[in-house]
Amino acid sequence: MENNEEKVSKGSEELLKKIVEDEKHEKDGKSSGKKSDKPKKEHDGSTAKKLKHGTLATAFTCFFLAVLVLINVVTTVLFERYPITVDLTKDKIYSMTEESEEYVKKVDKDVLVTIFADEETYVNYSAYNKQAVELLKNYCKMNHHISYRFVDIDSNPDIIKSYSDTISAFDVIFETDNEVDGETVKRTRKLGMVDLLSFNDEFVSQLSQSGYSIDMLREQAGSDMSLLAYYGSYVESSNAEQAFTSALMTVTDPNPIDVAFLTGRSEVSDLLTGGSPLSYFRTLLVANGYNVSDVDITKEDIPADTDIAIIAAPTVDYLPEEVQKVSDYMNNGGELGKQLIYVASYSQGETPVLDEFLAEYGLEVGEGVICETYGDNYINYPYVTVATDLSSNFNQDILSEDLVVSSMYTRPVNTLFDERDMVTTEKYILSTANAYTATLEYNDSYVQVPKDTLTKGQQCYFAIGSKAKFADDGSGDTTYSNLLCFGSEYLLQSNILSAQQYGNSEYFFSVINGLTHKTDGIFIKPKTIKGTAFDIDQSTKSRLMWTFIIIIPVAVLAVGLVVWLRRKNK
Repeated sequence: MENNEEKVSKGSEELLKKIVEDEKHEKDGKSSGKKSDKPKKEHDGSTAKKLKHGTLATAFTCFFLAVLVLINVVTTVLFERYPITVDLTKDKIYSMTEESEEYVKKVDKDVLVTIFADEETYVNYSAYNKQAVELLKNYCKMNHHISYRFVDIDSNPDIIKSYSDTISAFDVIFETDNEVDGETVKRTRKLGMVDLLSFNDEFVSQLSQSGYSIDMLREQAGSDMSLLAYYGSYVESSNAEQAFTSALMTVTDPNPIDVAFLTGRSEVSDLLTGGSPLSYFRTLLVANGYNVSDVDITKEDIPADTDIAIIAAPTVDYLPEEVQKVSDYMNNGGELGKQLIYVASYSQGETPVLDEFLAEYGLEVGEGVICETYGDNYINYPYVTVATDLSSNFNQDILSEDLVVSSMYTRPVNTLFDERDMVTTEKYILSTANAYTATLEYNDSYVQVPKDTLTKGQQCYFAIGSKAKFADDGSGDTTYSNLLCFGSEYLLQSNILSAQQYGNSEYFFSVINGLTHKTDGIFIKPKTIKGTAFDIDQSTKSRLMWTFIIIIPVAVLAVGLVVWLRRKNK
């Protein structure tokens, strides 16, 4: 028993002694700061690697943020300075046509556009207002000479008083300063809300049948806003681009062309709209920057500053004193330099007084209507014809190739001579050699068909008679008064002028612009706005859906996966 106890005690004592020595050794190691070499090397490498990746990640993040900020600044400057916006609307309602862009880029005078309203109020009034403002911004981005501002009509009475025009809320004024005979002359063009809109044809036709027009309604309503409060539901499309470009052309043209429609002799109404004669032709004149007005020839003289007078298919002959007014206008006190557009019609009765005046310029409107023999030269009926034989004179504004001019019920325009007593004539649009003229009658189906053939052979749709005067100073310069004679109102009718497949508008405006030395013709179709202002078509919707739902997420996922794998394998 004793020996065993001694053995146990000795073993315990030795074990306790060893534990104490181990603890002492460990304490001495900590106090001296010594560690094994191998663990220290592994720890230092891990720390360096983490520090390297952290620094690179921070640097990359800073660089990426800096690039984003730089891109944002640069794009903001570019978007403010240049028209690089993207119009996603179906009918490009916020975009300009190429013709408008070309004209806007050429403007070299400072033009200020003032919208008399608070910007937020104006833009939120309707989708048409928003579209008008976006278009105006594009004009300004396209040319730094053009600027715009919003002026609250109630808070700025002094600005309102500086204009000679009566200013109402939501009016828009284009203005510029022009040098005329060494003096600065301010030129302005005011547009009301109604000028920026187009009403549907049915509504306009009903007004016309009741003896009213949009302008008459506006006058009775007292303001554009009052008119729209009653008849705004009949608005069909935007007229903003047409109105803006017209106003721009008017205030920047130092020598604008004034056009007077002569009325008072039961002129043929526009058969498409039921409105005033040649209403779309009138619209295109305004769009091209011509100043258009009406003159009642039975009561008024033609103003001396008129450049173009238009006799729009009168169904009642002029009186001798009325023709004398026209003759005096064309003679211009012996200086000439005037233009007259005469439009004949199959609906006319006999007009011997007007016929005698036309003969002074070597022109005659014949009987019957022009018909074509072969189907390639007419549409459905022989008297609904197309012509491609066009004079090359004054084709400076023609961009299309192989123009086709369409018409119907066209009386032949005959030239009485080629040249006589300083008067020359020239045919501008000819039929084929297989054409003929004929009277028309209704068949059993109440459709008009050719009846009696009057003449056979090539016919003329449109001709010009020119009276010349040589300059008195012996320079050899020549001044002309020109009479443009159209065989039918349908050559200038709304549905034909607005049709894309025909070149009537392009051809006739090129001739008119050339004769008046105004060669910046421009043709703009009204833009319809329906529903919301942001109206993208189905193809655009599909592209956006695939881009934002599939392409971009997949691209981001792929980039993230590559980065994760690279970092994992390092």
